[in-house]
Amino acid sequence: MNNTDLQQHSLAAGTFGFSAANIEDLGATEYTLVTIVVDESGSVDAFKKEMQNSIKQIVESCKFSPRSSYLLLRLVAFSDDLREIHGFKELGDCELTDYNNCLQPGGCTSLFKTSKNAIDATASYGEQLVDDDYDVNAVVFIITDGDDNASDRITSKSVKNSLTKIVRDEKIESILSVLIGVGMSSYQEIQKYLENFKDDAGLSQFVPIENANAKSLAKLADFVSKSISSQSNALGSGGCSQPLTF
Repeated sequence: MNNTDLQQHSLAAGTFGFSAANIEDLGATEYTLVTIVVDESGSVDAFKKEMQNSIKQIVESCKFSPRSSYLLLRLVAFSDDLREIHGFKELGDCELTDYNNCLQPGGCTSLFKTSKNAIDATASYGEQLVDDDYDVNAVVFIITDGDDNASDRITSKSVKNSLTKIVRDEKIESILSVLIGVGMSSYQEIQKYLENFKDDAGLSQFVPIENANAKSLAKLADFVSKSISSQSNALGSGGCSQPLTF
């Protein structure tokens, strides 16, 4: 995907950075930073098409939101390592055809490492926006069907430390973090693992989805797009939107 109009940013400790729209080119006065993190490990291959359609549905639904002009979207995929499909850019610059064959299933699951990057990138770009007098809040969705087995020394505690720093720094108004487990009906032990990750990392919400088929992933897209709209509408209230029921 062509990211030539996005600026590259590095993060502390030499970790994978991120890209984002040039702040000088933005047209609104406030933004909700939206990050969607999607598992593309080998086990996702069985429902790759359905997941890609779900991503498209999320983007399309958000385009019809009254808050569409106030959204900056970043899409990240992960397997052995993380891969930025595109950095933070205005929703109007996101074309549905950009997401054709955007997932490349294979490899293991760097769940913790990618979750930390998603939060750290949100914090870094959000703080830059706030310093330029933008009002900012954020929402992060982490979608996976498995447990972490490729994050090296990054742990759930590392993710919690990143979330805690956002609260402590008091720049971004609020951040909603949603962990979504797909195909949980076949992997009850994975559901428990992800519930523990949600608690250990201090994430806002865990949403288990029993199946990974067209119907359930279409419902997922509806849930995500409504959650984005709700969090964006909460900007200026001083807190997060209330978590929605799947």
